[in-house]
Amino acid sequence: MKEKKVSLTPKQKKEIPVKEIPIKEDVDLEFEYKVYMLFDKLKKYKLFLIAGFIGLILLIVGFVYIKSEREKILNKAAGTVYEIRKLYNDKKYDEAEKLIKEFKGKYSDTPYIKLALTYELLIEKDSKNITVEKIRNLEKVLKSDQLKSGIKEYYAYLLYKKGKNDEALKTVDQIDQKYYNFISALLLKGFILKKEGKNPEDIFRQISELSKYNYFKKIAEENL
Repeated sequence: MKEKKVSLTPKQKKEIPVKEIPIKEDVDLEFEYKVYMLFDKLKKYKLFLIAGFIGLILLIVGFVYIKSEREKILNKAAGTVYEIRKLYNDKKYDEAEKLIKEFKGKYSDTPYIKLALTYELLIEKDSKNITVEKIRNLEKVLKSDQLKSGIKEYYAYLLYKKGKNDEALKTVDQIDQKYYNFISALLLKGFILKKEGKNPEDIFRQISELSKYNYFKKIAEENL
């Protein structure tokens, strides 16, 4: 039996509701099209993007690992300096010097090398065996100009004790008024000039006028 086709009149066709595509009013079709086209283009570079993403992850992991290992090294260096300090305070100089030697071999690229070299100087100073070379080595690793100025003054003092007055004067003249040890450096300069048979009266008078401490004033006044 054949199906009988039903034909609709124009009026009936108008009465049938037409289903509309559910497009929201706030949808930006142009923007969605651009996004679609962008993703379509990126498909060509999919492998490069994946490789770049993996590289970024590896870079982050590597950075975290290096930072972690660096922190371990710094903690070990700090612990070693603490042991050196204990040995120095207990006057176990031989053991301290041995540990300092090990420290310089393992942790010379850490900031704690300054402390290790300082304890080395203190040990040599206590042993009356300090060298000019050790002073210069410590000065090289210091970054603070104020700390360098203190080391420079001590270096000048060692030169003065060795009778190298010209070198001592050149060194002490590098310490100007902006440094904390300017007054003590002036005092050292006065003693060097006095040892050479000169009359540094103007220097001692300057110390007396500028110094805030009675200690330096009294020494200066005694030498006027």
